[in-house]
Amino acid sequence: MRKLIIGIIAMLLSTFSITPEAAHAAFSLSVTPYEGGYDLRFGKAIFGTSRIDKEVRVAITSDSNKQYRVIQMLMMPLTNARGTSLPQNNFLVYGVRGTNKQGTMNIVQETPVFQGRTILYTSNQQGSADSFILAYSLKGPFSVPAGSYQGRITFTLEPVGSSEPPVTAVLNVYAEIESQSTIEITTHTGGKYIRLNSARPDGLTSDVLVSAQGNFGSQFRILQSLMQAPQSQTGETLAPEAVTLQVLDLKRGSGITQPSPLSLRQEAVYVSDSSGTQESFTIRYSLSEPQKQKAGKFRTTVKYLMEGQATYKPLESLDLEIEIERIFDLIITPSLGSAIEFRNLKPRVPPQSSEVLIEIRSNTGKPYQISQEVTSELVNKEGVTIPLRNFTVKEESVATKGTLKFLRPTELKMGSSTLFVSDHAGSADKFKVIYELDPPPDLKAGDYATHVTYSISEI
Repeated sequence: MRKLIIGIIAMLLSTFSITPEAAHAAFSLSVTPYEGGYDLRFGKAIFGTSRIDKEVRVAITSDSNKQYRVIQMLMMPLTNARGTSLPQNNFLVYGVRGTNKQGTMNIVQETPVFQGRTILYTSNQQGSADSFILAYSLKGPFSVPAGSYQGRITFTLEPVGSSEPPVTAVLNVYAEIESQSTIEITTHTGGKYIRLNSARPDGLTSDVLVSAQGNFGSQFRILQSLMQAPQSQTGETLAPEAVTLQVLDLKRGSGITQPSPLSLRQEAVYVSDSSGTQESFTIRYSLSEPQKQKAGKFRTTVKYLMEGQATYKPLESLDLEIEIERIFDLIITPSLGSAIEFRNLKPRVPPQSSEVLIEIRSNTGKPYQISQEVTSELVNKEGVTIPLRNFTVKEESVATKGTLKFLRPTELKMGSSTLFVSDHAGSADKFKVIYELDPPPDLKAGDYATHVTYSISEI
């Protein structure tokens, strides 16, 4: 009898321990991206009219026989590291018709994903288990900076008119916004050459047109660098400073607005505003003091690059061609032709002098010399001559770089003689020549002159 009572009690306890589990209704929610994984990842979206669609499967398990609904809330908008959020009209959702079997899809029209409650689905009265597909869209154009954006959506399964506790699922959302922007760089002729030529007035400058179009989203810079110093076919080089650049027609950004020498270093020629607003401007290249530059035709390549947030990419390369006209001129001041004259000479007067300033303009880069040729003695119109022994030549420096040959008064000789030899670089130069006449005691009064010819030649 005792064993029977214990057995009945054990059976009753077993019955009571199973009943609560059996009475607990199934009520659960799962949200799964259609492509797999646990997060909704849009990948890369472009600033323009790009659109990316992704699907999510929502499944509900329920045997409560109670009606329920599924609620969507945007807990965190798609936001970048700086706190900038994607506007609502860029992130949309709708329910795909026909993917549910039992209840009612409440959003069949495309709707912004926002932070309030959005009823996605309502079950039938019996609260039957069901599933459906949601289509999420990332839609341009975008007005936010390029970069990575992250958000979070919560889905709540809640009973209608029941005390059943709600069930929540979370879906993390990721997107990468890329700039659909372009920077076009062309010469004013539309070609690939920046041409400068000192021989032509219209060749002293050359313009490059830059057009930055689209929404860059953040500040960017346009950099410039020379592949090498301008070089001729014979291997001679031209200093980059022979060319200057200046940025013109700026409206929003900043740049090199005063003529600045080119450099072999990489330098920023333009910096946009903080939002990377589109802008068009001109880079003007100019010859700097071409008369002081070495003659020849020189070439190099100008490379342009863009630098932005996590962006560094080449834009364009243009050939820079510089042609410096050959200068090899001799300038005599005062301009005496070929005559040195002494007027109204009389016996027993103090020595008389005549000065000539000789200036050489040369950019050949080769050494040269200046010579004089005396073709006659000092003679008046009656043919009376003064011996050259009474006539001396001397030179004085005028910040002269080359070598003067007559630093002390020296008797003038008939024929050719060298006055000056340039430095090794054939630099432009100048010096003064002083001719002095000591009239003899038996001089016949009058005007006397001699013919002197100056010449310049490379050596």
